Amino acid sequence: MSNVTLPNPDFVFVKSEYKIVKIKLDDILFCKGMKDYIQIYVNGKSQPVMTLKSLNEFSTKLPSQKFIRVHRSYIVSLLHIDTISKNEIFLGKQIVPIGNIFKSDFFTIVEMNS
Repeated sequence: MSNVTLPNPDFVFVKSEYKIVKIKLDDILFCKGMKDYIQIYVNGKSQPVMTLKSLNEFSTKLPSQKFIRVHRSYIVSLLHIDTISKNEIFLGKQIVPIGNIFKSDFFTIVEMNS
């Protein structure tokens, strides 16, 4: 057996409803954790992709330069942020809360990129 590893793939494979779905990292808007499941909101799809994984487990597959944890239950794509208020992030029509624990790290990264 060979150990095949891709050097920085630009996609992830996710098990969802008895299928394996390929999701491009650049198309992920944000991920919402719900106990044992996560919902992955994908640009251009009306319904999120649901998978049986924890948010912590899934976050290890996401590149840290593109994604940031902003709440106990949310990871957002920096690429898709439209507007940021004091406690919320707007990604298109979606609104994601910013948790107090994650606020300073998030705004530090925002400052570095402004």
